[in-house]
Amino acid sequence: MSPFYPWSDRIFGVTAGFVLAGLLGLSPPAQALDFKVYPYNTPNEDEVELAYWWTDFVQSDKRYNYFGKVLDKQGLQQQSLEIEYGMTDRWTIAGYADFEKPKDGDFKYVQARAVMSRYRFFEQGERFLDGAVEIEYYLPYKKYSNGEKVETRVIIEKDIRQISIMLNPIFEKDVSGSEVEAGMEFEYAAGLYFRATPLLTPGLEFYGVMGELSNMKPKDQQEHYIFPRLGLKLGHRAKFDLGYGFGLTQASDDRVIKAILELEFP
Repeated sequence: MSPFYPWSDRIFGVTAGFVLAGLLGLSPPAQALDFKVYPYNTPNEDEVELAYWWTDFVQSDKRYNYFGKVLDKQGLQQQSLEIEYGMTDRWTIAGYADFEKPKDGDFKYVQARAVMSRYRFFEQGERFLDGAVEIEYYLPYKKYSNGEKVETRVIIEKDIRQISIMLNPIFEKDVSGSEVEAGMEFEYAAGLYFRATPLLTPGLEFYGVMGELSNMKPKDQQEHYIFPRLGLKLGHRAKFDLGYGFGLTQASDDRVIKAILELEFP
């Protein structure tokens, strides 16, 4: 048993406090859409997980600001490197480095992200729903963006035989920069998965950006996506996630490819 386990109730209290504060708008939640649905499970104590994320905006009529230049979003590639460490069997910390390569721009570092706490509350199956929470801080490169953000992601999972249902309501808040006066924004990620074999898990994922909690965007200005997705287990400690996404609203990007490779080390 982990030596941290006796004070896991304290972690529960602190984490729950962050979530409550985030929901009330008293403390930071943050950043934009990651095309990943976070599961309930976390790395075990002293286990290290490395991940490489790649996203390609294959078709989009949107434009965006890249180091002061307004560029077409079509052809943009986003890449991230992540390292996650299990402090206990229930509690992990992590760090990310994010990079971007527009079709007409250079490959550059854009921001760091620190997972200050990812904690699952109970052992799997002890409750009707398995629950966890992740609190993440975004620190962009100043030449790219002057706004820091904090994000609170609630993780809910239910397994029914070979089916897994996952839901991630996401609450984010700018804590510095030009958008600091804006309200708390709401996003979501959700997934439905079928464990076809021990090595193969197809599924459908859903993502959305809906605007401020107190003033939701009109439906045609919200972003919503659906991703047919395939999960592959590559050996004992490697996983690969591949998805092709379709934008469902006028404000969404039209087509997006995403791939995530994860490696676990005991």
